[in-house]
Amino acid sequence: MMVDQRLVYTLVVIVVVIAFRLVLGGIFKRKLRELTGHHLLANTLTGILIIGLAFYLLYLWGIIQALVEIALTLGVITVVFLFTIKDIWISNLFAGISLIGDKLINIGSEVEVGGRKGKIVEMTLTVTKVRTSDNRLMIVPNKKFREEIVVITKRR
Repeated sequence: MMVDQRLVYTLVVIVVVIAFRLVLGGIFKRKLRELTGHHLLANTLTGILIIGLAFYLLYLWGIIQALVEIALTLGVITVVFLFTIKDIWISNLFAGISLIGDKLINIGSEVEVGGRKGKIVEMTLTVTKVRTSDNRLMIVPNKKFREEIVVITKRR
């Protein structure tokens, strides 16, 4: 379809919708004058017509197809991104949520993780910070608490 034809179709559709709205408004004024809220009904139908007109014009000019293609592309990019961060962040997040509910492991508990002993000083959704006996801070991903053997040497 040529651009000139689309322009003609666009103008015809706009004129028809405006004429239909004027006729509809006249009918509502004459026939439904006594009805409370006839303006609200007329405005609602006008809104529906305008939305329909907008969708038709977006379809006619090929904009809806472009929007769908953009949405699909963003969806694919999001899925790929989520699969890349799944192991890094999401598994730590779920392990952190399960650690919050665990009564044995909390701030102040002395633990041994990966052969290193220390005292838990902070717990977040993704990492747990353990202060070792030589005053070093060990940052342990929460999934390590679910994947490895953790020895709790002293509970708080």
